[in-house]
Amino acid sequence: MLTSDLTAAVRVIHVISAILMIWPFYALVAVNQRARLGPPLGDRLDIYLENVIKNRTIPCYIFQATVLVSGLALIWLEGGNALTLVDHPGLGVKFLLLFAMAGSLTYVLVRLQPQIDVLFAQGGGAPFPPELATTVARLRLQRKRMASMCLMAVLSAAVLGVQAAHPFPLWITVVFIGAAALFTWRSYRSVTACGWF
Repeated sequence: MLTSDLTAAVRVIHVISAILMIWPFYALVAVNQRARLGPPLGDRLDIYLENVIKNRTIPCYIFQATVLVSGLALIWLEGGNALTLVDHPGLGVKFLLLFAMAGSLTYVLVRLQPQIDVLFAQGGGAPFPPELATTVARLRLQRKRMASMCLMAVLSAAVLGVQAAHPFPLWITVVFIGAAALFTWRSYRSVTACGWF
């Protein structure tokens, strides 16, 4: 009885942490809204947006670590071991997606964001000189692409997590991952004013 209660508690922690990892979707909404405003680049809105985006890094790592630990705990509590990730390919892929998300977040943290921060410091406020604005736009586009890949990974991991807990046919998995890809593309291209559509 205690083990099943503990498993249920760990599952709740796992699911809530996974939900909180959906931040890339909201980052895409924010940057797409900013793009609709157009120039000038470097005003107070841009500074605000940069601060919001870069201050989500630590929470993202914490949610990812919580998903990792709780996911491994669930495998162990349900009688599995490290080979379970090989025996159940969906769980193995989900595990790899989590590391891909962490790697992508680390790339943004150590490579892209510092360059953007330096350029904002050089810009000194709106309007940015054209060459500086072009470089910032290019780096932001790279960061936006990384956010899209993370969103796709989060949605795919969610599908695989449900599939692992309650197995369903492979074709349904493919349909849902295809739908996740379409939603990710839509989120990348627009502000998704109508939710799913």
